[in-house]
Amino acid sequence: MLKQLTILFWCAIYGEVFGYIISALNGAPFNFVTSGLIPMIAGWILINFVSMFLKAPNAKEEDKK
Repeated sequence: MLKQLTILFWCAIYGEVFGYIISALNGAPFNFVTSGLIPMIAGWILINFVSMFLKAPNAKEEDKK
């Protein structure tokens, strides 16, 4: 759970930075909700998708017992 909250936090931070830079370069108005929310959703989906394929190293030992 803490891993997902950390991912959401950093996705929001990086999304805000990238959104500001891109809107400044394009001369478009900066929308802080969209530039924070879209990376958070993408990061949440990505971390849940990746965690399906990764197992903890101790999980194999516990399954054998």
